[in-house]
Amino acid sequence: MKRFLAIFLILTFSNFSFADDASQERTVRFSVWAQREVYPGYFDSDNVSEKEKNLNKNLEGDGEFSVPVRKIKEIAPFLVQGMVYGWNFDYTPSDRARAVSEFFEFLPIRELSDPELSSINYAKPWAADDRLSAWVEFRRSEAQIQSYRSWTSVQHPRIKGVGYAPLSEGFEGIRKASEQALKNAVRNYERTKVKTKPKQITGRVLISEPPLIGIDSGRYKVTLDFFMESVKIIEYKTF
Repeated sequence: MKRFLAIFLILTFSNFSFADDASQERTVRFSVWAQREVYPGYFDSDNVSEKEKNLNKNLEGDGEFSVPVRKIKEIAPFLVQGMVYGWNFDYTPSDRARAVSEFFEFLPIRELSDPELSSINYAKPWAADDRLSAWVEFRRSEAQIQSYRSWTSVQHPRIKGVGYAPLSEGFEGIRKASEQALKNAVRNYERTKVKTKPKQITGRVLISEPPLIGIDSGRYKVTLDFFMESVKIIEYKTF
């Protein structure tokens, strides 16, 4: 009981009950998890910022949960942003015959503001095996609800992709797996629309369903569903 209470004190999770609305229209809702033990040498890695290293040296509260709490709070805003505002993407498929290398980039359509970041709620945490998990909730504003409804138009196709990345990369691994999931979703859509490999595909997407983050053969497995909008496919005119 003492340990469970400590989780609440660290995460400052809210106690409100979930709404009956099971859709994502009014409230973004999904579960997220982080490993309770960081892999050996994590805080000595070159991939870790000095700020994070210093935070780890000055942990307060229950050290067993301090690291996964920070990881959850790092992952959640990234996914909330993708569900509230979405991502722009730019994809150039590889083409060996034309000596073209693959290029893929995705960027936020709009970043979450500081007040929006502060309004992300972490609820009903639970610890099992080597993980700390929690529900993430974000209540959309009326303007965001209207934006979401516009995304759900039948004019916007639904696409889905799966991506993988090493567990050892932590949040960066989830970001990379999400990028791969989006790229694969766009690639699969493109293959149904054009017979030959296109020169470039650009557009924007909104995560339409709660993201699924799992583990497969020692890797993060991220499954994402999207609404897709403003797609532009540029084809090669000549070989």
